[in-house]
Amino acid sequence: MSRALARLGASRGALKASLCTQATPSLLVRPSAARLNPTALARPCARFYSAAPAPPPAAAPRARRALLYVPGSNVKMLKKALSSSDADALILDLEDSVASNQKGAARSNVYDALQTAGPSTRSQLFVRINSRELGLDDLEIVLKSPHLDGIVIPKVDTPEDVRRVDRFIEEHGLEETKDKLKIVASVESPLSLLNLKEIATSSKRIDSLLFAAEDYCASSNLVRTESRLEMLFARSSVVTHAKAFGLSAIDLVRTSYKGPEALKGLQDEAEEGRRLGFDGKQAIHPAQVQTIQTAYTPSEKEIDRALRMLAQYDAASGGGAGAYGLEGEGGSLDMIDAPMLLQANKVLAQAKAGGVDLEKFKEAHKE
Repeated sequence: MSRALARLGASRGALKASLCTQATPSLLVRPSAARLNPTALARPCARFYSAAPAPPPAAAPRARRALLYVPGSNVKMLKKALSSSDADALILDLEDSVASNQKGAARSNVYDALQTAGPSTRSQLFVRINSRELGLDDLEIVLKSPHLDGIVIPKVDTPEDVRRVDRFIEEHGLEETKDKLKIVASVESPLSLLNLKEIATSSKRIDSLLFAAEDYCASSNLVRTESRLEMLFARSSVVTHAKAFGLSAIDLVRTSYKGPEALKGLQDEAEEGRRLGFDGKQAIHPAQVQTIQTAYTPSEKEIDRALRMLAQYDAASGGGAGAYGLEGEGGSLDMIDAPMLLQANKVLAQAKAGGVDLEKFKEAHKE
């Protein structure tokens, strides 16, 4: 027993010595010092942090902040949306916005609209099909268009709802485009929420999870309120599962769209969605698009902070520091380390995807 304890003590001593020789004190670097001398180092922190490499820049995929629904039964709206909409994505709808006796005509309308897509079409083009077997009838028509970017599947309760569509795309999709088609799964029920892991991994084409608030509230007997607290668990579950499996998360629709109160409510809702981790939000009227896309684009203040964090990391890491202090408002210092650098890179990736000219910000930092 005594020999075992001695060996354990020696191992702990060796580990402690190893950590002491490898660890580098974290140093607080004020922006002014870093600008004057990149290797200038201020007072050391009480804790020690091992030096860590800066996370690689996050990828900048094409933004999908506002997803605007366009009724498939309205030819005029379809033409206008495809020719002039600024929404990152259009969802040409064959489901809820189309009366049952108009389904066939709407399919033809949507296919014709897809075929008119050209240089003036700035939006990604999705089609929301009907659920179950009726959706396969929709797919038989819309899959013929090479301009289709993806399919929104409504009422996805189980992974089989996704696999059915996935198999149909594989068997009937155009050879030149079917491997690029994305699937957006709509979460509309408690059963869907319980099956999120299986749904998120049901197809290689799954790209996003979309939260359909009105359907979810109806199926869950929730009372919809302006606070949205009754949906917080469901919305957070959608985000958590989306991020766990590398998917995008699309937030709920704001049903009111006219008047200053509706606009203020939309802005609050969109900003809240972004804070919860959503990547975009559904829209039911063109008047909602700009507000949503602004809310889901990092602000100048966020971009400036992200650039300062990365610039000061370069200065601090030159002296071996793995964490450092970033001067904030009022002269306060915020501790910055690797996870926060990852967040900074994501902010810049979101800004770039949203069309922000980051070079202008970088030039301003050089001055």
